[in-house]
Amino acid sequence: MSMADIIYEIFGPLPQGAPGNEASTLRALDAVPDRDLVCNVLDLGVGRGRTTFTLARALRDARVTAVEIHAPFVKQMAGYASEAGVANRVHIVCGDMGNIEVAEGSVDLIWAEGSIYLVGIERALAIWRPWLRPGGCIAFSDFVWWTDDPSEEASEFWATEYPDMATEVAIRAMGEAAGYRVVSSFHMSKEAHDDYYIPLEERVAELAGCVDADVQQVLENIQREIEVVRRFADDAGYTFFVLQRAES
Repeated sequence: MSMADIIYEIFGPLPQGAPGNEASTLRALDAVPDRDLVCNVLDLGVGRGRTTFTLARALRDARVTAVEIHAPFVKQMAGYASEAGVANRVHIVCGDMGNIEVAEGSVDLIWAEGSIYLVGIERALAIWRPWLRPGGCIAFSDFVWWTDDPSEEASEFWATEYPDMATEVAIRAMGEAAGYRVVSSFHMSKEAHDDYYIPLEERVAELAGCVDADVQQVLENIQREIEVVRRFADDAGYTFFVLQRAES
């Protein structure tokens, strides 16, 4: 079993692939300047499409293009879009969010909730900026340091699991250096984290009897992450950022 197969075996049944909930999505959307004028949204790394359909419901005049690499998720989303009556406004693409072609200046809002790490924040901000119209925005969430003095145990864990994890100050600086104005940022709530980690822990328990050694190793790493996140909840967590393309 490949690592990709293992990941989808574990995470596939989960309702979402990262911390977040409708409240945090809508809070970030409310921070977007002139949000009611947004017509073209690009939602990247959408998983099962929780954010896609939240955005489509909130922005009733907008077209949302959702990009997801896992074909079964894309098929499921297409069916849900039809059932929800938004198939005319939600366009779902099966592809790699790190390798797509988008016309310059064609997007009002780029959304990458819990997925920007797949590209890397600094690289993503550079690649995506030309896609935005003047004044267009990027909204994304990522796991970041919430303190300059984290515990040694948390530091050692994340140095291995997410060595590129940055502070909020560093991410703001990245945005400004890449040609953006920081509009808003906020810590996601405990409820937003729980909406991801509680089902994930239940999934780990479901698979506890699996005899595949590689699967067991991944499950152990996930359980360790859950424990570190809970024990050191003041050290690090998911933060939402809204950046607006700045014009020189």
